[in-house]
Amino acid sequence: MPSQLEQRIAQFTDWRTKLVAAIDEFRAWQDTYGQADIEQTLRIYDLVEGLRNDRMRLAFLGESAEDKIGLINALLFSDLPGGLLPLGPGSEFLCATEIFHDPGEAPYVRVLPIDTRKRPESIAALRRSPIEWITMRLNPESAESIAEAMRSLNESRAVSIDEAKSLNLTNVERSGDAVSIPAWRYALINMPLPMLKSGLIALYTPGLQMLAAEPEVALRMTSGAQSLLMVLGKDVTPAVQDVWRQYVQTAQAHKFVVPDTGAGAGADAGAAARVAQMLDIPASNVFPLPIKQTVADRLAHKESADAGAGIEQLEKLHAERLVPDRQALLLSSVAKEIGPLVNSARQAVAARFIATIKEMQDLTSTSGKNREAAQDMLTRLETERKNYQKSVATFNVTYADLMAKGQELLATLHDDRIEEILAHDREFIQGAWTTAGLWKNMQGLFDYFATQVEKILNYAIKLKETVDGIYQSFHENFGLAKLSPPPLTLEKHLEAMHTLKENAQHFCHDPINIAKYKDVMVKNFYDGLVEEARQQFELTRLDTEHWLRGALGPLNGQIMERQNLMLKRVENLRNLKDNLTSVQERIKQLDQQRLSLKKQGEQLDQLRANLALAPAPAAKPAGEEKPATTT
Repeated sequence: MPSQLEQRIAQFTDWRTKLVAAIDEFRAWQDTYGQADIEQTLRIYDLVEGLRNDRMRLAFLGESAEDKIGLINALLFSDLPGGLLPLGPGSEFLCATEIFHDPGEAPYVRVLPIDTRKRPESIAALRRSPIEWITMRLNPESAESIAEAMRSLNESRAVSIDEAKSLNLTNVERSGDAVSIPAWRYALINMPLPMLKSGLIALYTPGLQMLAAEPEVALRMTSGAQSLLMVLGKDVTPAVQDVWRQYVQTAQAHKFVVPDTGAGAGADAGAAARVAQMLDIPASNVFPLPIKQTVADRLAHKESADAGAGIEQLEKLHAERLVPDRQALLLSSVAKEIGPLVNSARQAVAARFIATIKEMQDLTSTSGKNREAAQDMLTRLETERKNYQKSVATFNVTYADLMAKGQELLATLHDDRIEEILAHDREFIQGAWTTAGLWKNMQGLFDYFATQVEKILNYAIKLKETVDGIYQSFHENFGLAKLSPPPLTLEKHLEAMHTLKENAQHFCHDPINIAKYKDVMVKNFYDGLVEEARQQFELTRLDTEHWLRGALGPLNGQIMERQNLMLKRVENLRNLKDNLTSVQERIKQLDQQRLSLKKQGEQLDQLRANLALAPAPAAKPAGEEKPATTT
């Protein structure tokens, strides 16, 4: 029977599939009724791909490899005999590992040799170079094939002490003049297992000493995870406190702690409260467990004696907190990207509907009248259209000016500018022999980002005031719907950079690290930090660029729509004023158009409900077909 977490993630996956289907339906509506432009199509495509590829990440940290591996197997892979990851001798050599499902590739285990630690490239850079990795294909239907591939992850090598030091490995098993080190630096496991197919990624982190030796891994795993689960032994050791302070405490993820009561932790009622106080988390997020016994029972499919306090409760909290949070985040993204497009399309249909009714009324009033009356109506319409075109010309000038200023601002976040700043900082950082010097020079990167984001947000405030005025003018003078420009939200990028800054500050001011030399610091910490910072710069630029192009999008669409409708009405009246006998035929055509627009409006209302942009439309009484002036 699927676990609570698996059931909830499966439900989330179904919901996400329906959300994507609703967006695809809107895209099809645009194609059918000619409402899409290239940029809108690309934005919708990016959003759909993002939803389809969205993943929830659970990271497991702690000192005991066996306990971490056991909990991963028990929580996520209890349906496999013995779980997925290998337990037993050699498990301490398991490197940082990502477990996921990529339907675009056949199942595999891919490993990065430990020797790559001597090279200057970050793991993120090496991931883009497949030739550096060793790939082992496996058969997901064969337990033997899976077990063999998993056992290879525990491989080790015997090297000299000097060799271990050159790899920055100090906390390793020693035997005489040789030491045993992990064979691999990083591993990727692609498997079509139920939890993984539903969009979950499990992140295994190596021992805390090994994690501290390669900060890039800690930064990447903790900054991108939605859940961080720290496994404790008997005590909250200094190593636990260091990693928690440097990487976990400032993360935006949900944080859970599992003290191993089998090792003597949490023996009394106040132990969980003390752990919670030391790590500054709610006591309800601390789950004392006899880990080995709990894992054995779960893998043997034995019922827990106290389901309310055991691993089931840990599962329940993950299901109740992670999934709703992720769902809310995706809904917010959809509302931000698709909401203005759907609302603009709805307003365009309403404008067409009103224009159709108006034209029907105008034509009805000319029925049976002379050509002079029709000419007077045509003159009035043409005057109205000319006045409207003057306003449109003014709008186009304002639009071009706003876009030009926005592009100048975006240039400060372009890849070339960022690389220029990073290269300048790197020159000084590589000359900083201590972490204090490193921190002093790294502040430039964070300060630049904060300054540029502040400029962007200030520009967004001014732009919104201008745009609001334009919306209001067209609303008052020409009856266009009064819409608001979509907001620019960069908070998540600011939070991410703030977290990176805090991590850097903690790392560089930690007494343990304060005397380390530049070769280790630049190679391990700086490269990882820069990779994360570069990503935040890029995401900030892309979000700002999308917002800038879309800030006036809904209004621009309405303006063009109204312009086309007015031109169409003038042309129709010109054609009819010399042939008044065809008026009735035109009225019939317009009535068919009215019914079609009414149907389009109802379809968009339902789409808004499906996308959670508006309440579902109320059912209408059967037979209600009266013409209306709005839709």
